[in-house]
Amino acid sequence: MDETSKKKILQIGNLLTPIFCALTIGLSGLDFSSTVISDSGYPKILSPAPFTFAVWGPIFLFQFMFYFYQARDLFKSRENKIEMPYVHEVSVFFILSWISTTVWYVLWVLGFVWPAIGAMFAYLLSSLGAYLGLGINLRARSLKEHLFVTVAWSLLAGWVTVAAIVNTTTGFVYSGFDPGVIGEAGWTSIILLMAVGIYLLVLVRRNDFVFAGVGLWAIIGLIADLLDPTNVPQPLVTLVAILGVGILSVAMIVWFYLQSRRGVISLPSFCDFNQESTSQVTIRIISQ
Repeated sequence: MDETSKKKILQIGNLLTPIFCALTIGLSGLDFSSTVISDSGYPKILSPAPFTFAVWGPIFLFQFMFYFYQARDLFKSRENKIEMPYVHEVSVFFILSWISTTVWYVLWVLGFVWPAIGAMFAYLLSSLGAYLGLGINLRARSLKEHLFVTVAWSLLAGWVTVAAIVNTTTGFVYSGFDPGVIGEAGWTSIILLMAVGIYLLVLVRRNDFVFAGVGLWAIIGLIADLLDPTNVPQPLVTLVAILGVGILSVAMIVWFYLQSRRGVISLPSFCDFNQESTSQVTIRIISQ
């Protein structure tokens, strides 16, 4: 099978899978709101405030921008096909991400906590598969490709990373996890610091401010929940979360300044948006 045929199969699969997944969720009759909002009936160590889940707005927006952008030459003749290497780079991971999140949704609502967590990690791996396949910020891309391709996967991978952490901690609490001598607050603080470390690593290794920004947003949501007067006060966890927000915020500002000075990060003229060539219009955020 040649590359054009493989590309067409991927494009069709990318178009059909979200439709089938949406139909599965819609026809299931399950309560979607209790799944998306943090108060889903399960005991938790970490629980972002409900407003945090507004991040799904931009995630879905950019995912559907990718959805239509990758299919724009599907009905053109072979001679008029557009070169889209990112379709092959994402490969089957767009399809797998939709399937795994649908499976997670159904299992989570039905109360199969650990199988749902397994599906969440499948979702994480499929998101990271696309992220790594695209080589985000390892090569120059046109402004269009950044907006219609890479931003979608930075947002998704950044959010599913924290979602997998929250789901896993929920699973441990649900199973009667014994926090031992360091207590629940100690374990929660360690998990928070690990999450901050992950987002800092991606920021520095990939210059991915979108991925890191999602982590920052998630921790702000955790702080909002911790400061809710209806919840039991957790001063240690709150302090660590505030420290994490401070570290990530300062790191993003300082790193942007340093990389700008080094010429690693440069922004194009937006008046040239319609140019396709990466040599003419490029957002250069290349990891060195």
